[in-house]
Amino acid sequence: MQQLTPLAAYSDLAFDWSIVINEGAAGLTTIRQHLAATLSDCLAAHVTILCRPAMFFLIIHDHRQKVTIPGHIYPGTEQPYEIQLDGWPVNNSTAFMTIIHKYH
Repeated sequence: MQQLTPLAAYSDLAFDWSIVINEGAAGLTTIRQHLAATLSDCLAAHVTILCRPAMFFLIIHDHRQKVTIPGHIYPGTEQPYEIQLDGWPVNNSTAFMTIIHKYH
């Protein structure tokens, strides 16, 4: 039987991702450990986030695979920052998880 992810993990994810959208790379640097732990719970995999100015790498690995997904942070027009994950817009936590699930 598959273990279900607690709803609290998705609530934490939405909060963490809103920090990234509002604060950009500085926000991601601040919450990256908590975000990685939350994603680890959601994906049942180990997650590492490497940060660089305006860019980050999301590394997901479990017993089957290891995937690295590049992300970019741009000044936003409709919100403070626009976020892309491998070229896909991920400006909310739902879009973020949708793109991650394409790779994991």
